[in-house]
Parts: sequence; structure tokens; C-alpha cells
Amino acid sequence: MILFLDANIIIYRVEAVEPFNQQVLANLQELVEKDPNVGFAVSRLSMMECLVKPLRDQNTANIERYRGFFASAGLQIIEISSLVIETATLLRAQHGLRTPDAIQAASAMSIKRPITFLTGDRQFRKVPGLNVRLIP
Repeated sequence: MILFLDANIIIYRVEAVEPFNQQVLANLQELVEKDPNVGFAVSRLSMMECLVKPLRDQNTANIERYRGFFASAGLQIIEISSLVIETATLLRAQHGLRTPDAIQAASAMSIKRPITFLTGDRQFRKVPGLNVRLIP
């Protein structure tokens, strides 16, 4: 199984945003216990979404934390391909997702293995076939 991390989950974890960080850790621990061979994936878009605020604030510590996270061994980064854009366009048209959310969902859906999409955003539940695990 692949755990696809939405940008908000990455932010909660990398910046240790409480109480969300503890909820993310508990969920990750539970999922890894169920499948010790679990892999992790993110969209290339998440790099942009996560780095904008630290770059704007010139927060070099958080910039380095994010760069380290995105360089993690074994982390699969899904590129924004023409297939991802085509799927995102359909998701946006059919389910009213915002463009970034449609790209995130389409990126996750492009993975050819079973995935669990971890997010703090309820909007993703609109997407049929996307196995969403909501972190409140």
C-alpha cells in the first residue's frame, strides 16, 4: 500500500503543528503496523504548497526541513504529467474541486497500487474511488 500525503499533512508533520501532528503520527503508526511495507508518495505540487510560506517569511529552518523531507529516501514524488492534468480537469469539472485539490487527487489516482490518501480536507471525500483517510 502507498500512503499519499496531502500538503496539509506534510505541513502538520514537518512544522509539528499541534494537535494535528500527534494525530498524523498516530494515524501513520496505525497504518504502518497494518502494512510494514507501506510506501509514501506526494505530488510535486506539494513542494510548492509547502514552501511558499517559509520562503515568503524567509524561514530558513522550515525551508531546510521541507527540502529534507522532499529529499527523503523512498519518498515517491508524483510529477504533474499530462495524464495527471487530464484527470484533474475531469475531477474539477465533475466534483467541483479547486484546481490544486484536483491535481493532488489526480496525482494520487495515477499510482498503480492501492493507496490511502491522508488529508485534513473533507472535499476529497467527493472523489469516487479515492480511499480518503481524514485527519481531523
